[in-house]
Amino acid sequence: MFAMKKLFFVGLCSIFGAVALNAQAANLADRHASKSLTCVSCHDTAAPKEGATVSTAKCSSCHGSLQEISDKIHKRGNAQGPDPHVNHSLGLNCNECHRGHQPSVNMCNRCHVFEHKVP
Repeated sequence: MFAMKKLFFVGLCSIFGAVALNAQAANLADRHASKSLTCVSCHDTAAPKEGATVSTAKCSSCHGSLQEISDKIHKRGNAQGPDPHVNHSLGLNCNECHRGHQPSVNMCNRCHVFEHKVP
């Protein structure tokens, strides 16, 4: 019975988290475009194919390493605990959580119940 309640709770959190995220802002592609970046900036082509992804190396070339990203977030006072960038799941591609043209996803919640805001 406890497992069913936990599963129901996780499902509700996922639904409400997705609604809150969609209300937060446009997707990452729109946020990048608002800073005058174009498709080429991330995809290395002006016309990426449908479903094209961006490599973690490309993200890191602008945003830095996971530790550098974590440090910047802490400096801005936006830190979330536990830290989603420096944790036991190192090695995930950035686009596992941060989706360019779709709502981002809190992949930590595959196993945990964290209320991380994922831009």
